[in-house]
Formats: sequence, C-alpha cells, structure tokens
Amino acid sequence: MNSRKFFYDFGKALYHVDSFYDEFAKQSNVSSSLLWVLYALNDGNSHTQIEISNDWELPKTTVNTVIKDIQKEGYVELVPIKGKRREMSIVLTESGKAFADNVLSDLYRKEEEVFKLLSPKEQEIVMVLEKLARKLKEED
Repeated sequence: MNSRKFFYDFGKALYHVDSFYDEFAKQSNVSSSLLWVLYALNDGNSHTQIEISNDWELPKTTVNTVIKDIQKEGYVELVPIKGKRREMSIVLTESGKAFADNVLSDLYRKEEEVFKLLSPKEQEIVMVLEKLARKLKEED
C-alpha cells in the first residue's frame, strides 16, 4: 500500500465513522455541534470554550453559540476562573447532566458494544490516530 491509497482509505473510513455520529445527532433531534459539546462536557470535568474548541476541532463561534443556547436552557453554568479575566469554566448543571445522559446514553451503549469487539491491539488505534493528526499538522 502506498501513502495515497492509505490516506484515501483512511478518509473514507473516517467519514463513515463521522457520518454515524451525524446520523445519531439527527435521530436524537440535536445538532451535531450540540452532540459534541455535550459529549465533551459529560465527562464529569469542567472545560473552557477554548478547550472544547481545540480538543474537538470545533470553531470557537460554534462552541460559543452552543454554550449560550444550553446556558439559556439551564443546562450549564459558567464559573469564573481565578486569575483569568475573560475565560470561564463550563459545568453541566443537574438538569444539564440529565439532558446529556438522555441524549448520549444510547450512543454510549453503541460505543461500548463496538469497543468490546476490538482486540487490545485494535484499541490502540486512538494513539495511532493522534500521532497521525500531529504529524499531518506539523509544519515543514
């Protein structure tokens, strides 16, 4: 296999996985952006908009819009970060956790089913993909 074939096949597989998540969002009556923000926030930790934007490669304006929308619904609280003037920590409220769990529970179940089918070696794919992303972003 050469690099062109590898990245062609990789791109197709990547977009098939991505389309699964897009379809899941549609079936859950949420936007894809909201799905990923909820996914990020539902790990039990607080996050900033910048962290979510960088970690999930979402545009800052998109993250900001989603956060404002779910803040209006009472799903998140913005907590000032000591020593940072403009940056806020985003934390799911109890109703936000319930909403996120409601949206994401079927997704988590499906991911668990698929994960169980992977061998320990196949589970290392995340490390390989992270390395691939870093190398592709490196400047010459």
